[in-house]
Amino acid sequence: MPRSQKKTPALTLDRTVRLLQRAMKVPGLTLEVALLLVDYHIARNETARQSHTKTWVARHEGVKILRL
Repeated sequence: MPRSQKKTPALTLDRTVRLLQRAMKVPGLTLEVALLLVDYHIARNETARQSHTKTWVARHEGVKILRL
């Protein structure tokens, strides 16, 4: 597995801080809506990660990845 694909939690500290900063600006935000937003952003980040990986692999055709 390439180093860039290490297992990381879906909700990192950086993402948590950014979500909290954004949530504090929303008046009347409920826990239910907040959890839906977190789930949405986690799913979007995973989609973006997969897209970036696919693009990288296509651009670097023939590059062998050493598994550590």
